[in-house]
Amino acid sequence: MKVIISLVMIVSLLGGGLPVAADSGTAVFANVKIRAGEQARLALYASGSERLYDEVYRVQIARENLEILRTESWVEFAEEDGVVRAAVVPADPWFTSDATVINKQWYLPRMQVPQAWEKTLGGPIVVAIVDTGIDARHQDLNDGRVIQGFSSYCEFSINESESGCVTRIKGEIAAGINSDDNGHGTIVAGLIGAISNNNLGITGINWNVKLMPIKALDASGTGFASDVAAGMRWATDNGARIINLSLGGPGLSGVEVLQEAVSYAFARGVLVIAAAGNDAAATGGNLNENPVVPVCADGGQNMIIGVAALDERDQKAAFSNYGSNCIDIAAPGTSTPFTINGQQKKGILSTYFEPAQPDKQNLYAYVSGTSVAAPLVTGIATLVLSSFPDLDVRAIRERIIASVDNIDTANSTACGEASCTGHIGGRINALKALDPNRGPFFASGTLLRDASGKYYLFEKGVRRLITDFVLAQRFPGLQAAAAETGSLDAIPLGEPVPPIDGTLLKDPASPLVYLVEGGERHPISYLAFVSRSLRFPDVITLSGVELGTYQLGADAAVIDGVLMKTADSPAVFIYQQGGRQLLSYFVFIQRGLRDRPIAVIPFDQLSAISVAAQGFLYPPVDGTLLRGDADPTVYIIQNGVRQAMNLPAFQNRGYSFQSVNVLPQSEVSTYQIGTPIVE
Repeated sequence: MKVIISLVMIVSLLGGGLPVAADSGTAVFANVKIRAGEQARLALYASGSERLYDEVYRVQIARENLEILRTESWVEFAEEDGVVRAAVVPADPWFTSDATVINKQWYLPRMQVPQAWEKTLGGPIVVAIVDTGIDARHQDLNDGRVIQGFSSYCEFSINESESGCVTRIKGEIAAGINSDDNGHGTIVAGLIGAISNNNLGITGINWNVKLMPIKALDASGTGFASDVAAGMRWATDNGARIINLSLGGPGLSGVEVLQEAVSYAFARGVLVIAAAGNDAAATGGNLNENPVVPVCADGGQNMIIGVAALDERDQKAAFSNYGSNCIDIAAPGTSTPFTINGQQKKGILSTYFEPAQPDKQNLYAYVSGTSVAAPLVTGIATLVLSSFPDLDVRAIRERIIASVDNIDTANSTACGEASCTGHIGGRINALKALDPNRGPFFASGTLLRDASGKYYLFEKGVRRLITDFVLAQRFPGLQAAAAETGSLDAIPLGEPVPPIDGTLLKDPASPLVYLVEGGERHPISYLAFVSRSLRFPDVITLSGVELGTYQLGADAAVIDGVLMKTADSPAVFIYQQGGRQLLSYFVFIQRGLRDRPIAVIPFDQLSAISVAAQGFLYPPVDGTLLRGDADPTVYIIQNGVRQAMNLPAFQNRGYSFQSVNVLPQSEVSTYQIGTPIVE
């Protein structure tokens, strides 16, 4: 009964469209992740909700009703969607009008990038820039390096609240076009990968990079955290190796949906690099006290590289956030003022597009912000990935963070009038990041044993814990090298080595069974278990502690063809393409299903599986001739549908009436009907 009450409640809370907020509070956008199945999804769709991915939806709801929604048992989380903005601080009032002036890139030698180019110019690493888009027509970006991307954003009205989404835009971005209506994303793109050695403009850090525009911010540089998350997932699924987030929002609104996106990317080997944010004036800048998104959206699991901004003296920029909980490294992001053509400028020089003057092409601008510090780290990260392609994402992250020059003496009073030691990291050094002598310390594939008796597999620059069960299952009789005390501490800890794919596991305190596939443990339902012809004697019981070390994946899918029924009904269904189809006795016998196991499941579980799109009744074998007992029309089953035949068509094909199966009229009429055959 609780499920029904919850489903009724969600429709009443969300309404059929935009909630009326005059009497019940302010309507807000919210991100909701559900635990329940088909019924909860249908209720969300009925309310006009938008599915973001998996079981995460965006809804509009009165703010006080959001609190009620959080208490429902079928809701995993419900949070107000955060508003994020591009994290740039314009250098001066003439920022747009003087953007064609070009000055030298002092920040590259500061980070020893030219010296790093002697080792590598960079490979075609795909970098997703989650921002306002990229102007791929710019003379420093127009050689094909800007590839296909994705847009998911709202155009906001300047006359409405921050939740006022006027137009929703979603879809793919073609390669080589201008998708930037703000200019910010083009700035970021140029710092990472402006065309080098073309005698024009500036040079990017990676000479051969591929830039993927992910437009999550509108023309004003504003967007939802949920759109950032959706863009990150699209980028992860479409080949990105690094995601650059030069954006941020105050507080932690939208943190859960962002944290899921960060975890999704990191688990698939994608490095996430985020700007620290420019909130110093508003919050004091200490992220340990006032965390913000997205730079703090990894749940403390060290999945993001957070980047603070410096000037040319290695002093923390006044606007830059800091804090050991979220910030890992620093890079140039501003400068002291200087004069060009009688006008005062400051900042970092990059490519630019001016939407107010779209006919002016190939612009450059000086800008300041943690938004420009982050892509400098991203650019160097592409050089590291190019030089060490086999390293795990954790090893890449740790290598970058450790490859710095100490800047503590320049920042003795720069973090809240106190020392920045430990709060902004060091300034990134590209040459150090490419030093092969900084690790790895063992050959990949080495089995290690530490002083406490724990076993590890050294692989892709990280050490992976091997549990006793996996040691016996995967490495029987293999000798491990003894590692000296403390020698493993400098090696990043990766995901534990999982059991062999196909292993069935459970905790003695729970009936839930897991199937290991793709290195993850997947909860497997009884129906999915039967669909795979698995056996309960093959289930291995491990302690809850050991089981918890293996990465948890999505529920194991049900395989097509499994038979199912409820205990109180003789009706048998077959699972096909995510839906159920009823089996008639004729089809059950004809298709030889009498010896197949049948999963007996609860009625509510069966009813939660929707009727298959291809029809309620599972059809006979193709080529079957049949007619109803109340109608002489003869049909042939082809491609799963019944096609009526007139007499000439029947005779021309050499069919015999003795081959026609006479079935109940109600059964024949239920099979999907196709185009008649008339000759």
